[in-house]
Amino acid sequence: MSLSTQLKALRKEHGLTQKMLADRINVSRSTVTGYETKDRQPSHETLSAMADLFGVSIDFLIDANESDDSSAAVMSPQEERLLDQKVLKLYRSLSPKSKEDTLEYLYLLTLREKEEQARKE
Repeated sequence: MSLSTQLKALRKEHGLTQKMLADRINVSRSTVTGYETKDRQPSHETLSAMADLFGVSIDFLIDANESDDSSAAVMSPQEERLLDQKVLKLYRSLSPKSKEDTLEYLYLLTLREKEEQARKE
């Protein structure tokens, strides 16, 4: 996910308008628009302010989901919490049947990870 896409997603997840985000990181609304449309790139200071505001790392902002080996990716506690919040929000919107299916799928993923770990040892 690109910085522009990640920034927009995080902003919306936190219930912020472009103006509200701009005020919190001390830039103009049009600057935030530029970040979200790839017309502008934030400075390191601005990236740091955004990362602090959203509780993620700068690497997460600029490199989110670009790893080919997701099992090798190490998340910060803030990134993991954000991911947990996304999963829980989606889960809560499911029907009871879909929730049961989700639980079965999670069990299968757990088994797969245990098998992969056993092969590595």
